Parts: sequence; C-alpha cells; structure tokens
Amino acid sequence: MKNYGKKISGMMLLGTLLISVSSFAKVRSVRDRRDFERTVSRGGIVVVLFYQATRDRGELRRENKELIAMYEDVSNHKPYEDIDIAFLKVNRARPDLADLAALYGVEVDPAYIFFKDGKRLTDNNKEPIVLTGPISRIDLQTFIDTRYAQHIQQVVADKEKRTQQMLAEENESWKPYFYPRDIMIRGYQPAERKENME
Repeated sequence: MKNYGKKISGMMLLGTLLISVSSFAKVRSVRDRRDFERTVSRGGIVVVLFYQATRDRGELRRENKELIAMYEDVSNHKPYEDIDIAFLKVNRARPDLADLAALYGVEVDPAYIFFKDGKRLTDNNKEPIVLTGPISRIDLQTFIDTRYAQHIQQVVADKEKRTQQMLAEENESWKPYFYPRDIMIRGYQPAERKENME
C-alpha cells in the first residue's frame, strides 16, 4: 500500500513538472510535415531551426543542448512573446523529417529559415535567406529585429490601439451606473447649494 501511494505522488509531481515546463516552453518541436505546414501557413512570423540530434552522448549532444538553450532564450524575449512569433525546431536526423530539410535546401547544421505570413523570407535578389552554422543569441535577435522591424512595430501599435479601445469601452460601460448627485436628488439646485455655502 505504501508503494502505491509513492507511485501516485510521484506521478502527480511528474505531471505538475511537465505542465509547468510546457507552459513556459516557447519553442515547439515539429511532429511531422503537416504540423510544420500548418504552423507556417497560420500567418505571422515563424522562425525554424533545423538541427541534427542523435542519441549518442558525445560532443554533438552537448552542442545541441547549448543550441536549444540559446534558441529558447531568444524565443522568451518579451517583444517576441508580445507579437506571438512561432519558434519551431526540426530534428532532421528523424527519417520522417529529413525530406522537409531537403525541401528547403538545408544541408548544414544548424540552419535557421524564416517565414512571414506563410511565405519564406528572401533577400533583395529574391533568394531564400538561410542562416547557417553556430550563431549567437545576439546575432539571431539582431537579425529578427532588423528583418521584421516594421512588422513588429505594426503589431505592437495595433495591440496598443486595441488595448486603449478596450479600456475606453470599459470606462464608457460603467458611466450609466455612476450618476452625479445633481441628477439623483429631487429638487436639488446646485446654484442654491452654492449660495448657502458662502
């Protein structure tokens, strides 16, 4: 009976831990090609990290941990949370996702590709932009901030406008419930009250 109680409390603790971790994780692992296409086509900004994770316990595993930690740090950047940038990671070592990497021409790990409103980000020559190799958190944030500056500013301005509009509507909705005293008291004349006070 004691072991049963320990198992239940252990499962509850594990469940709580998983829920708390998943609620803070901004980076989503791509499950399959359909999941990837659905996320990209939903609109907005999508940043995709292609990497190759294996089960061995060598240098590559340590590098991948650092890479994913850096990527999650970028995804937790407050302005990116505010405008709902989607951060995806694709493990191209998985056989079912290898064709996705080939489709986008990813041959080097790690590689970052970018989408906006379902379309791949291109340079001035209409060539798809791919960042490859190890880059720092600052470099990735600078790239996102530079390439999407106008979009970020527009989304923030739209959200601020909606917030102000909602606050104004809320303030208006309360007005009928707060009558001035002049309206509530019959026979009250503000001019008479002023004379009596002098």
